[in-house]
Amino acid sequence: MGKPLHLDVTADGSVRHPIVLQQEDQTKGEALRFEIMRLDDVDGSAVDSTVVDAASVNRIVQQAAAMGQRIYIRPAETSAS
Repeated sequence: MGKPLHLDVTADGSVRHPIVLQQEDQTKGEALRFEIMRLDDVDGSAVDSTVVDAASVNRIVQQAAAMGQRIYIRPAETSAS
């Protein structure tokens, strides 16, 4: 599994250093998927999570930033073939 993705999001919801997510895993020919966890404001524990494709990550980051939510993004685990 890859490293978690950390984004620097400003108060207005924009990402300071935009990160382009590669749409396809070049070694396997599969679309990349990411697990996005919403974090508790008090203790930082995961409240819930969802798995999305790379194309959806930016939209979710913008929504979370607009609402002041803390999120954690990492590559989703792939099932063994």
